[in-house]
Amino acid sequence: MLDESLLDAPEALARADTRGLLRGAAESGARVRTAARYAAEAGIADLQPDGRPRAVLVAGPGSVAECAADLLGALTGGSVPVTLIRPTGVAPAAGALRWALPGWAGPLDLLAVTSPDGSEPGLAVLLDQAYRRGCTVVALTPSGTPLVEAVERARGLHLPTTPAALREPDPGTGYGQPPTDVDPYGADPTPPGTPHAERPASPGADQPEEPERPAPGEGGTNPPPLAPGEAHPRPEPPAVGAFGAHPHGAGEPPAAQRTNPYPAHPSPGALWAVLTPLLALVDRIGLVHAPPETLQRVADRLDQVAERCGPAQATYRNPAKSLAAELADALPLVWTEGEVAAAVGRRFARLLGAVAGRPALTAELPDALRVHGALLTSPFAGGADPDDFFRDRVEEREALRARVVLLRDRQASDASDAPDAPAVTADLSAAPAARELALSHDTPISELEPTAEQAVERAAELLAITDFAAVYLALAGAGGS
Repeated sequence: MLDESLLDAPEALARADTRGLLRGAAESGARVRTAARYAAEAGIADLQPDGRPRAVLVAGPGSVAECAADLLGALTGGSVPVTLIRPTGVAPAAGALRWALPGWAGPLDLLAVTSPDGSEPGLAVLLDQAYRRGCTVVALTPSGTPLVEAVERARGLHLPTTPAALREPDPGTGYGQPPTDVDPYGADPTPPGTPHAERPASPGADQPEEPERPAPGEGGTNPPPLAPGEAHPRPEPPAVGAFGAHPHGAGEPPAAQRTNPYPAHPSPGALWAVLTPLLALVDRIGLVHAPPETLQRVADRLDQVAERCGPAQATYRNPAKSLAAELADALPLVWTEGEVAAAVGRRFARLLGAVAGRPALTAELPDALRVHGALLTSPFAGGADPDDFFRDRVEEREALRARVVLLRDRQASDASDAPDAPAVTADLSAAPAARELALSHDTPISELEPTAEQAVERAAELLAITDFAAVYLALAGAGGS
């Protein structure tokens, strides 16, 4: 259930936002300006590239690297392949992730690695591997981290980012890193170099001798010996929760009280701490038209959307709040038209799951009409089954109903966009067919279409609105943030 009254109560939204999600979304424009300034101070304007790379490889932990690679591929218009190197490992932890270059990577390719704190040893190994193969390497990480030393060994470029910009604490739900004073693998917590006298005492000659154990049946806890043929008594099972709440078994807390043991999704605005220097870099290479003036306009556009979608704006004139209210108790079917809209749609679906805890499906038009067409005739369809008059509206939640969210990016055929990017004209658009299919099955539809001229600004507008919508769903949903 979505508490729609909370959407028009800015003070209540601020109290519910224990993770600072609204602030993180509103700070996107400031993050763009900060990242652009850091890139300029690193001397990116003085780069003299020899030419375009054959391919751009992106690697890093978390969803920020994935979204940055997806958006970068959309903005380049396919002129150069942009490949995400996905990590492998037993857990999404810094020390457990590993990356490996594709077999075809070599001296003609560019590798960009991102890290929130520069502590991932797997990325340092990847940089060494790229150096041996002759790849050009770039690291986007805070200064003074181990990853900076690795990129210097690989004779690459370091583009500094704001410390902890990509991974923020989550005091509200317990997400985040484990305590630093506890070693989950049971190692000695005493810092190296501590004198022996200050170390915790261990069993040995200086410890008192263990008292003698009593004989069986003479006190203590040992049971008396059994007579020949006597059956051993069956112990009573322990009560549920007698030994604390098991993480996956009996005695676990209700689902609403559980916490994710893995790091939370970073703040929505953290994407721009990586995407901005990447755009400045590919502008110098000639892949995307994103000079400093364009990045400034992107920051201004993000500020305008933050003002229009902020918590002080009423729902009826706030596109993000309106979209959040429309997606309450709905299964979003995110249909996209255009490369930029497709990348934004995939990020929106990820945000709905990671931040708001809501499932969502995404597909690109016109293929979405075939892929999701069966859902419009299933029990998820808006007009599938009428509401049961006798349903207990307090104890029984309303079933999810599909709602189409149409994200469109009609690319302008100007020189500012990638030259190879096809323009989506009215004659070639699949949006009319999408509307007809959805409405013919009584499925409601929401539409978002940016108005900016350049592709980077259109992406920023769509990203900002969908980011705010996911945050409002998280805050006004059951349990808040």
